[in-house]
Amino acid sequence: MPANTSQFNRSRDVLHTNTLQLTVLGSGTSMGVPTIGCRCPVCTSGDPRDNRMRTSVLLSRNGQNVLIDTTPDFRTQALRAGIEQIEAVLLTHAHADHVMGFDDLRPLSVGRKQPMPVYGNKQAFEILRRAFSYAFDGRPKLSTVPSVALREIDGPFELLGVKITPIPLEHGEMEVLGFRFGRGAYLTDFNALPESSLALLQDLDELIVDALRDTPHPMHQTVAQALALVEKIKPKRAWFTHIAHDLGHAATNERLRKQGYSNVELVYDGLQLEIATDAPAATRERSEFVAARLDGLAVFTSAEAWREYYAPGGRGSVLAIGNFDGIHLGHQAILKEATDRAAKSGAVATALTFEPAPWKVLRPETAPKRLSTNEQRLEWFRVVGVEAAVVMPFTLELSKLSPLEFVETIQVEQLRVRAVLVGENFRFGHKQAGDTQLLRELGKTHEFEVITIPPVVAHGEVVSSTVIRREIADGEVTQAGRLLGRPFVLTGTIVKGTGTGSKFTFPTLNLHAEQELLPATSVYITRTLLDGETQSRRSVTNIGIRPTFNGHTLTVETHLLDSSGPISPKRMELRFWKRLRSERKFSGPEELRAQIAKDIASANRFFTLLRKFRILMLSD
Repeated sequence: MPANTSQFNRSRDVLHTNTLQLTVLGSGTSMGVPTIGCRCPVCTSGDPRDNRMRTSVLLSRNGQNVLIDTTPDFRTQALRAGIEQIEAVLLTHAHADHVMGFDDLRPLSVGRKQPMPVYGNKQAFEILRRAFSYAFDGRPKLSTVPSVALREIDGPFELLGVKITPIPLEHGEMEVLGFRFGRGAYLTDFNALPESSLALLQDLDELIVDALRDTPHPMHQTVAQALALVEKIKPKRAWFTHIAHDLGHAATNERLRKQGYSNVELVYDGLQLEIATDAPAATRERSEFVAARLDGLAVFTSAEAWREYYAPGGRGSVLAIGNFDGIHLGHQAILKEATDRAAKSGAVATALTFEPAPWKVLRPETAPKRLSTNEQRLEWFRVVGVEAAVVMPFTLELSKLSPLEFVETIQVEQLRVRAVLVGENFRFGHKQAGDTQLLRELGKTHEFEVITIPPVVAHGEVVSSTVIRREIADGEVTQAGRLLGRPFVLTGTIVKGTGTGSKFTFPTLNLHAEQELLPATSVYITRTLLDGETQSRRSVTNIGIRPTFNGHTLTVETHLLDSSGPISPKRMELRFWKRLRSERKFSGPEELRAQIAKDIASANRFFTLLRKFRILMLSD
């Protein structure tokens, strides 16, 4: 069937959960077909199957997509195939015809709250970082860059609920990767396949393999070499890709049939194959245990639910355990190590935490006020790349589990733990009888690794939730932000105020905060993100009781510097940058209005200097 636009727009949602759809986005050699300036019979052919963009495929399952290689034609390929989202990218190698469309990931990655994972080998990433240095130099940008997280492949891993097995290949002197997924495999751009890789390619239904042309090439297979490999691997069907303009589609297929290879054909742009997976039929959509509240993060309320979802696929967990209140720099160090180890091993990067916090149940009269809501914790788990979060309800019954019971029942039996990451002061079990030393002993018995992460020191202080609470309570939001690794945030609903600000001074939005801990009564430079908007606005926020108007109730009032009309959203988020001054009582509305005008001027100067600093950093 000739390739055309309608082929690319076929729905991928009709697939059964035990199949994977592969769409050929491009099937041509590095110069593409037609080749610029060439008038050969294939380049001038009227058969649309002879029009070949640079080699790439898309894997799709349950409405999610994984892209293999970002070719120079990727923008056109994506538009033609109707691609609106990509969950991850796999790189076979970093030759120009396979990566030069990397920048076109921007519209698919920038809107995500979590960087798009890109999988490849070390050599490919070295080239990618040089070719697209602006995306990896860490400097602030005035325009967008691809938002990605590079994950070096070190063994099988899982995407789309399917095991992905890397296949080592030789492309001249370059080490490249092919990929097996279920009962299909994709091997492009190679001239030799190590014997050790043959064992990874048994029992295939569909094999897509490099077959450049008939005449020899130092870095690619010929048609004859590809046929010999097909006879060795013995898939049910084989497809040739990375095709030069030496091979006409119809003529080559006819030749293969006459030679007795009725199960071998050339692929073409737009070809779609359904590939059986080795994964169980149960999927995330069918699981009653997953609360799919956040894109990219599976949320469970019990360890049993985690096991029900992940155990059929044979995956274990790399487990980060803690209260994670605020997810500060110390927490982030633990979570990053967990995600890095999980990416290398194919395990599930999992955060285990509790709701409510244990101290709210065990000693509510002395429990500290929390920095963050559970919703914020889940959002930040997702942002740092955690795949799953288990938020267990903390009860008196749970608190009575001995350290041994906690490890054997929850970690080993239910979460299938392979490695545990905790802080040095971690305690667990009834009356906090367990410590890191006991955890290591239990790890040796049950064959899991225990990694303790030392305290993080930043800006002269050991980072901890206790220290950050103190800074916020004192109004030192700048220092709190340094220790958090981002501004302290209040979220909540916009509520109706008394109308005093609009009548006597400046109009404000009143926030009913969801967080337990508020900064000290003061005036702050903030940024405000309104529900439904993607860009935060400059603002000045007062936390206090409005003594000038004899107020008695603590309020959070925000004046937007970028407002140009009525505000309709029902929720907002406040990000605290700097404390300007303490709240005080003025002689009347006129004096207060004058002071607020000064506060606004100070905030404008702050944001102007901040912008200049960022521009200066970009120009270095």
